Amino acid sequence: MLKLKISRVVGVFTFLITISISALTAQNSDAPKLLSNTYFLQNCFVVKQPGTILPLQHVLIKDGVIADIGTTIKPPYDAQIIKADSFYVYAGFIDAYSNVGVARPESASSSSRPEGRGERPRVQDPGNPPNDVAGITPQIQATDVYRSTDKSVSDMRTAGFAISHVAPRGLLLPGQSGIYLLGDGSNDRMLLKSPVAQTFQLEVNRGVFPSTSIAAIAKFRDLYKNAAIAGAHEEKFKTMPAGGLSRPNYTKELTSLYPVTTKKMPLHFVARSTKDVHKALSLKDELGFDLILTEVKQGWHYTDRIKKSNVQVLLSLELPEEEKDEGKKEDEKSAKKDTSSAKVMKKEIKKEQNPEKDQFDKKKQESIKEYLSQASVFEKNGVKFGFSFLNAKPSDIKKNLRRLIENGLSENYALAALTTHPAQMLGISSLAGTVDKGKLANLVITDKPYFSEKSVIKFVFVDGKKYDYSEKPKKQESKSSESSKIAGLWSYTVEVPGSVQKGKIKISKNQDEYKITVTDDSSPDKNDPASDINVDGTKVSFNIMTNLGQPVKVDFTLEFEDKSYKGSVSVGQFGSFPIKGELEGDPKF
Repeated sequence: MLKLKISRVVGVFTFLITISISALTAQNSDAPKLLSNTYFLQNCFVVKQPGTILPLQHVLIKDGVIADIGTTIKPPYDAQIIKADSFYVYAGFIDAYSNVGVARPESASSSSRPEGRGERPRVQDPGNPPNDVAGITPQIQATDVYRSTDKSVSDMRTAGFAISHVAPRGLLLPGQSGIYLLGDGSNDRMLLKSPVAQTFQLEVNRGVFPSTSIAAIAKFRDLYKNAAIAGAHEEKFKTMPAGGLSRPNYTKELTSLYPVTTKKMPLHFVARSTKDVHKALSLKDELGFDLILTEVKQGWHYTDRIKKSNVQVLLSLELPEEEKDEGKKEDEKSAKKDTSSAKVMKKEIKKEQNPEKDQFDKKKQESIKEYLSQASVFEKNGVKFGFSFLNAKPSDIKKNLRRLIENGLSENYALAALTTHPAQMLGISSLAGTVDKGKLANLVITDKPYFSEKSVIKFVFVDGKKYDYSEKPKKQESKSSESSKIAGLWSYTVEVPGSVQKGKIKISKNQDEYKITVTDDSSPDKNDPASDINVDGTKVSFNIMTNLGQPVKVDFTLEFEDKSYKGSVSVGQFGSFPIKGELEGDPKF
């Protein structure tokens, strides 16, 4: 994708702004508000919750909320109607734990941090390094590092996710998490809840204390106990008469851990391996904090212990890659050409294969099978779980879920692990997790049941805003050559309720840089330059920042095909409107 030169738009789609201001300032008027964020989904299957499907339903979305569901409700005059015949409507998926929206740190250049992977930090006393060098930063919050514009946010949204529980990146104690809507609004607007939890993981900095798992746990134990003392002192100081106690003077690291010691904040222990699960459970038994086993990959050995401990579990959805048996395919292919004598020779060669390798391969396949059956084992034993997504690729999520289902996990439980379970774990069941009247309009709409192999996500709603994936761009052999076809002078027509706006869009290209200007037919002498232009093959997007009492971003998404295009224009909270146009001629520059 090409990152291109941007410039500020001042007057494009003035009619939208005028209509918006009129609608906002009109008093005691019966005139309809033309710009609407109301949607009406017609004739769809509503998967209210795992195991409950309501056929031939209509869903009304208004002001970011599911306003109504039923078979007899009628669309309001200002609703944008989506013909969802035979589509399936699910609650927006919930990512129970990840680093979505948090950029990966670049290699540090300071002398106290490693400059490259595996390089030791340069500190005066490696046995007692600064907390940040040791990876002890529990005071950092997701609100400090989350960015709604990060590509990982849109990637998860494309996979059907509307909410993420986001933790900062880091080492031993990376910081406090927050819950975010995966919309493209400002960070503050997308925040649902913060802080939520702390994280502990056996990730250490090489060459400084603590640099081993045993040392890391010892350090955590020390921090935990000191935080408990510090917190108790502070609480006592608040209730004692003046002069009763010395004023608390504790570090921000200890203060940040105090809620964990009082069970007001849970602790995510990233426990990928069997040994990590054992360490996490033992540490919980010793110290008594509320534990959430996170990114679990090998926990089936401790199923009974996990169940008895009543801890929450988040299974990793990063699965082993499926092995392609290339050798078998080659044998089958060549066997067709071989003579019977050649086949006999191959059989003799196979008999000479290394038995140790065969045994190793067998154990490996058994281990993978156990891994893939873990979710099924937990379901059958009554261990409630959700999923974490620290390393799972959004594009692999559905495929990996299908693999778990093929290995015994039920579809209803898989859906629960994406919706109702994480909603309960995160304390947001009143807002999300099911398709119910009054809840946030976070929805996933597919053309077939989601877990079907060929199902496709058509729309995703986040906080009532529609993201349209119904028209996938065609595969292109050469994106650069396809991109060049968008240069030209194009007409445009934007349809809003009660009005049609027409004009011209001029697109030029100079090497890898695009320039786009928009002209309204009502003001042919005024050209408005586009900003934040992105071109990916035949898909073009840009946005406009307009002052409507407060800054409002207007987003354009266009998909070109031959000599025409269509797409959408989104005007902040006022909704999304269709746009289309045709090629009128080559631009003259």
